[in-house]
Amino acid sequence: MTDASVSTCFRSLTSLLLKSPATIEVLPGDASVWIPDVEERSRSPFLFMENNLGVPEKELRRSYLFAVPVFSAARKASGLHTLEDPSNHTMSPAIQDLIDSSAVLILMNPAHQTALNARKQLIVRNLIDMGEELKFTAALLSSRHCCKQGELWYHRQWLLRRLYPVPSFPQGLITDMIPDSPNFYLPPNDLSAEIHLVSRACELYPRNYFGWTHRTICIRSALVPGVHSTASDSTEIFQKEISSVMQWIESHISDYSAVHHLKTLARLTEDAESPLLPDRLHLVFGHALTLVREFPEHETLWQYLRVFWDESDVATAFVTSFVLPLQSPRMTEQESESPSGVQHACRFLEWRNQRLK
Repeated sequence: MTDASVSTCFRSLTSLLLKSPATIEVLPGDASVWIPDVEERSRSPFLFMENNLGVPEKELRRSYLFAVPVFSAARKASGLHTLEDPSNHTMSPAIQDLIDSSAVLILMNPAHQTALNARKQLIVRNLIDMGEELKFTAALLSSRHCCKQGELWYHRQWLLRRLYPVPSFPQGLITDMIPDSPNFYLPPNDLSAEIHLVSRACELYPRNYFGWTHRTICIRSALVPGVHSTASDSTEIFQKEISSVMQWIESHISDYSAVHHLKTLARLTEDAESPLLPDRLHLVFGHALTLVREFPEHETLWQYLRVFWDESDVATAFVTSFVLPLQSPRMTEQESESPSGVQHACRFLEWRNQRLK
């Protein structure tokens, strides 16, 4: 491929990225695999259908190699890395090259800190619209290639902090009432959008720690007191989220990050003034018991049970009727197809005995 054709490929990709596609998917192989028609492929080696962008991996690599020197030159020419007054910067060819090349660099390498920081500087100088950048990061996080990268989730949280700053409160009020406050708040519609984004990312990349952490931060952000949440609103958010995560665990029984998120929700409910929430958490304990009975070979579910363990008559009956028989020598032979369930039962009993001492 000639330099001119690589340049055309790069410009074609950047123009599509600027259209804020709903999703981006990196496709294996080169364009010839996905666009057999030579004439059509010569116009653009990328697939763009119903606002969904498909980027053949080989074309992305070619564009990336072209973007590296473009980004370096544009960064120097723009002067963003200097201590110049931000108000002195206006849109210029160098700035546009910086916007274009950084987008390609991040698509190829979502952990590219220099490119992410350059885009932050452009946002601070009002040279990239924050709303458009949110759309761009949402499109990137719709790709399995990108959604597992913590740096991209951090970039999105930085955007949310600038878009939804917490109003001024007396010193210490926010941190006193909301431990580990994210320093931004989300209106209900935006909270729903972030949860949908995380759910998609966690489907694409199972046990997505950074995605679930982002979800936890967003739930915290919706509970900032005195902004838009009454006690009733907070209870509704908790109830909806707890039910949603319980359903998720049912269909993703190895996702410990989801269990950890639910544990964090339980900790947050301790400070919430609602008589309904303890009953909801009691349902979570029953849910964990049911799943362990159904899938005893999955360690995540035993951890789920430990997190919400409540020493009660129900718990004692569960140990007597299920755990003790499961770890007995006679049952060990019967359960030879799933020996891990026996091991998990033994470890659970050891944990419980330590807890009762």
